Amino acid sequence: MKKLRYTSVAVATLAAATLASANNKVSADATNNTVITESASQTVQDAVSDAQNAVNSAQSNVNSKEQALSDAQGKAQTANNAYTTQQSKLIDSQKNLANKQEAVKQAQNNLDNAEKLAQQATPENIKQTRENISDQQKVIQNAQGNVNDANTELNRAQDQLNNAKQKQANAQKLVNDKNLAKQDADNNVAKAEDDVKNSGLNEAEQNVQKVQTALDNIKKTNSSNESVLKQNQIALADNNKKIADLNNKIDAAKKNVADAQNNVKDKQQALATAQKALGDLQNQVAQDEASGAAGFFKAIADNKDNSESLREDAQTAYEIVAGTYNGEYGKEPSWYAQRVHLGAKNDATSIEEMKNVLPYLPKVNEARTSHNRSVLGISLTDMAVAMIDADYQTGWLEHPDSLYQSENLTTYMQEPVQSWMQEEETWNEMVKEHPEYADVLNSSYNIYAFFANHYNEYLQVGHFLNLMNPELTHFGMGRLDDSAVSWDVNDVLYVSNPLSVEDYTDLFNKYSKDVLKEDQLNTLKANVATAKQNLVAAQNAVKSAQNNVQSLQANLAELNNSSDKINKAISDTQVALAKGQENLEFEQKQLDQANQTLADVQAKVGTKAKALDNAKTAQSKAAEALSQAQKALSGTEVEVKAIQSSVDAAQNNLNTKNNDLKNAQDKLTALNQTLSNLENSKANLEKIQRTLDNANDEALQANKNVIAQQSILSSLKKNKEKADAQVITAIEELKQAQSDLTVAKGRLVAEQKIAEQEARKDNQPTEQPTSQPSEQPTAQPTVQPSEQPTAQPTEQPTSQPSEQPTAQPTEQPTSQPTAQPTSQPTAQPTEQPAIESNTQLPGEQKNEEPQPMTTQVTTKNGETSIVEPTNSSSTQPTTKQDAQQLPQTGNQKSSSLIGLGFAGLLSALGLTKVNKKRKD
Repeated sequence: MKKLRYTSVAVATLAAATLASANNKVSADATNNTVITESASQTVQDAVSDAQNAVNSAQSNVNSKEQALSDAQGKAQTANNAYTTQQSKLIDSQKNLANKQEAVKQAQNNLDNAEKLAQQATPENIKQTRENISDQQKVIQNAQGNVNDANTELNRAQDQLNNAKQKQANAQKLVNDKNLAKQDADNNVAKAEDDVKNSGLNEAEQNVQKVQTALDNIKKTNSSNESVLKQNQIALADNNKKIADLNNKIDAAKKNVADAQNNVKDKQQALATAQKALGDLQNQVAQDEASGAAGFFKAIADNKDNSESLREDAQTAYEIVAGTYNGEYGKEPSWYAQRVHLGAKNDATSIEEMKNVLPYLPKVNEARTSHNRSVLGISLTDMAVAMIDADYQTGWLEHPDSLYQSENLTTYMQEPVQSWMQEEETWNEMVKEHPEYADVLNSSYNIYAFFANHYNEYLQVGHFLNLMNPELTHFGMGRLDDSAVSWDVNDVLYVSNPLSVEDYTDLFNKYSKDVLKEDQLNTLKANVATAKQNLVAAQNAVKSAQNNVQSLQANLAELNNSSDKINKAISDTQVALAKGQENLEFEQKQLDQANQTLADVQAKVGTKAKALDNAKTAQSKAAEALSQAQKALSGTEVEVKAIQSSVDAAQNNLNTKNNDLKNAQDKLTALNQTLSNLENSKANLEKIQRTLDNANDEALQANKNVIAQQSILSSLKKNKEKADAQVITAIEELKQAQSDLTVAKGRLVAEQKIAEQEARKDNQPTEQPTSQPSEQPTAQPTVQPSEQPTAQPTEQPTSQPSEQPTAQPTEQPTSQPTAQPTSQPTAQPTEQPAIESNTQLPGEQKNEEPQPMTTQVTTKNGETSIVEPTNSSSTQPTTKQDAQQLPQTGNQKSSSLIGLGFAGLLSALGLTKVNKKRKD
C-alpha cells in the first residue's frame, strides 16, 4: 500500500474537517486505503513549530532591543536637552560678563571725569559760580519783562490785524456787488448808445467822462492821502500809548532803584551787625586766650569733678606758669618775668603753642615702647615747667635753673623726639667699646652716676639715656614758637596718677575749643561773608535797576523821535489833502459845465437821449459806487498791510526777546549745573567710586559664574557623549536583532513550503484516517462567527514588528493594531526585507515619511503566520470574518491556486461548504 506523507498544516486542517462530518465516520475504498504516518507528519509539524518559536523569540528580542533603544534615546535626549540648556546659560553668563565689563569701563570713565571736576571744585570757583548765578537771575528777570512787553504788543497788533482783515473782507464783498451793478449799467449804456448815434451826444458824454475821470483821480489821490493820514494817526496814537506805558515803567524802575538803594542800606546794617558780633566774640576769645596755660590749668584745678591728685597737679602747674609758685623744694626762677610772657602769641604758654606740642607727646611713648620701656603719662606740673624752660631759650639752647633732674632740649621742631633718639647709634658704639656701660639703662641711679662719672660721654648720649630711663612714670613738653622744644621729667614733685597722653589731649582740645570758640567764630565769620555777599548782591541790584532806568529812558527817546517823525508826516499829508480839495472843487465845476452841455445835447436828442442819459447816469453812479468800494477796499488793504508789518515786527521782536530769555535761562541752567557739580563733586566722586567698586565686584562675580557654567557644560558634554554612544550601541543591537528576526522568518517560510509541497503530493487520500488527530486544527471553520474580530482578544496579534504603516517614530513597536485586515494579499515575498529603524540619533533630522510595513507577523492560539498587508494602514473589518489563512509562499497566482485546490478538495469530499470570498 502506498503511504502518503502529510507535512502541511493544511492536511491537518483537512483531516479535522473530514472527521468532523458524518459523525466522524469515513467510508474507504477497499482497494485504495491510505495510511498516515503519524511520526512523519509530526516531524514536519515540529519543524514548523520550531521555526515559529524561533520567529517568536527573535521578535521578542527585537521588541526588547527597540525598548532598549527607546530608553537610550530618552536618556540621550535628556542629556542633550541639559547640554543645550547649559549652553544657553553659558552664553547668557558670557553676555552678562561682557555687560558687567562694559559697566566697569563706563564707571571708570565716570570716575576719571569726576576726579577732574573735583580738582576744579575750589571755594573760589564755587563762589564765582554763585555770583554768576545771581547776576544771571537778574538778566533773566529783565529778559522776562521784555518778553511780557513784547507779547502784549503782539497781542494788541494781532487784534488790530484781525479787525482790519474783517474790514477788508467786507470791502471786497462790497466791491464784488458794485462791480456786478457796474456791468449791468455798462450794458444799459451800450444799448442806449445804439439808439443814439451821430447826435453829438457821444462827444458830450466823452467830455463828461473825461472830466469825471480827472475828478475821480483827484478823489482817489485824496482818499489815498486820507488813508495814509489815518494810518499815521493810528501809529501816532500807538506810539503815544507806548510812551505812556514806558513812562509808567520808568517810574516803576525808578521806584525799584529807590527800593534797591534802601535794601543796600539794610544789607549794610546787617553786615555791620554781623561784623560787630564777630568782633565782640573775637575780643572775648582774645581775652580768654590771653590767660594761656594758666587758664587751662586753673580750669582743671577748680573743677571739683576731677580727682584730688589731678587738681593738686593742676594747681602746681598753674602757679608755675603764673609765676607765683613757692614750694617746699623751690620757687619760681628769677628769670621768669623776663622770659615768660603768659598767654602771649608764640609764647610756650599760649594756647596755640600748647596745641603744637600735642603731636610730640605720643612720639615719646612710641620711642620707649619700641625699646621695651613703659608708657609714660602726662604730668601737668611737668608740662608747666617744660613751657617756662622752653621760654628760657633765646637763640641757643641753655638748661635753666630747674627743680627737675632730667631735661632735653632741641631746635629740631619737626621731629624733636627723633632728634634725641638719633643718639642711640652713638650709645651702641660706646657700649661696644665699653661693655660695662651696658647696665647704665637699668635704673635712674645708673644714669645719674654715668652723668657724674662720664660727663663728656653723657653730653653725646644724654638725651637718649633720659628718654630710656626705666623708672620714669610721667613727663611734660613745651614749645617756643619755631625756636626750641623742651622735654622735662621730675622726681621731686611726684605725680601719683598722671594723665594718659590721650586723656591729656582730649582734655586740652575740649578746653581749647571752649576758649577759642572756633565753631562760633566760624559761624559768625560765615554770617559776615553772607552779609557781604548780600550787600554786593544788593549793590548789584541797584546798578541793575539803574541800568534798567537808563535803558527805558533810551527807549523813550526813540519813541519821542518816532512821534516827531509821525507828526511831520501827518502835517505833510494834511497839506496835500487841502490842495487836493481845491483841485476837486475846480474839477467839480468843470464836470458841472460838461454835464450842462450834455443836457443840452440830450434835450435835442429827445427820448432816446434821455434814455441814454439815464443809462449813463446810472452807469456813472454804479462806477462811482464801484470806485468808492474799491477805494475803501484799497484803504483796507493798505491798513492790513501796515498792521501786518506791525504784527510781523512785533512777532520778530517777541522771537528775539524769547531767544534772549531762553539763552539767559540756558546759561543759568548751565551755571546751576556747574555749581551743583562743583558742590557735589566730592559726594559724586565717592558715589561713582562706589559704583566702580560695585561694578568690579559684579564683573568678578560674573567671571566666576562664566567659569562655573563652563565647568558644568564640560561635565554635561561628557554625559551627552556617553548617552549618544549608548544610542549608537542600541541601534547596532537592534539591527542585529532585526537581522536575526529576518533569518528566523526565512526559516519559517522554508518549513512552511516543505509542508505545502508534501500536502500537494498526496492531496487525494485513498483511505480516511481511523483516528482523531491529537492536535487541534489550525484553520477556522468556513462558517464565520457573528462577532467582529475586534471583540475577540485572543484573535489579536500578540506582537508586531518594529514598523507599523501608520505609526509615527514616537510610537512604541509593541503597540497592537485595533483591527485585522479584511483580506490577505495574494503574494508573499520569499525573503523578508530588512526592518528600518524609526529611531534617529540626537541632532539628526529624519526627513523621510514613515513607510508602510512590508511584513506583519500575527500569532493566534499558538499558530504564527506571515502575511503581507496592503498599502492601507487602517483597513476596517467586514461584517464577516475571512477564514483563517494558511501560510503562503510564492507569487500571487500560485498562492491563489493553492487556496482553490484546498477549497475544491473540501467541496469534492462534501464535508463542508466554502463560503469565503477570497481577494487577490
